[in-house]
Amino acid sequence: MMKALSSRIAWALLLVIAIVLLLIGSITTPVSSATARISHLDSIIKCPACEDLSITQSDAPTSVTLRNEVAGWVHSGWSDQRIEQEVVARYGPSGLLLPSGSGIDAALYAIPLGAIAVAALSLGWFFWRRQLRRRSPVVAHAGTSP
Repeated sequence: MMKALSSRIAWALLLVIAIVLLLIGSITTPVSSATARISHLDSIIKCPACEDLSITQSDAPTSVTLRNEVAGWVHSGWSDQRIEQEVVARYGPSGLLLPSGSGIDAALYAIPLGAIAVAALSLGWFFWRRQLRRRSPVVAHAGTSP
């Protein structure tokens, strides 16, 4: 009885915490769409002079120039796709820090996600079976003493 009550209190507390966190997250002022787009594009465009850094992470002169160009393109009304195409046209497919979504790039994302799903299902199955064993009555075998 006491265990069930403490379990319900824990779930209620968890629900209250989740609601409070969702409310706090929804109260924050939204970033303007242009600023959000510029930030997103800066994070996926590779620094031309660096090894695996975005133009956001780099202070190289080419990155600073490219950040200014991206901001100008966004303010001029270019779509994200057009800006990405411009970067690919200038620097090649490696100008973006996005995986292609096919071949080995897709496998690099799918394999860990599949492993996590299998682990979660296995863990759930284990706990479900454990719970069933706890609930089932113990049957005494014939010829054994209690």
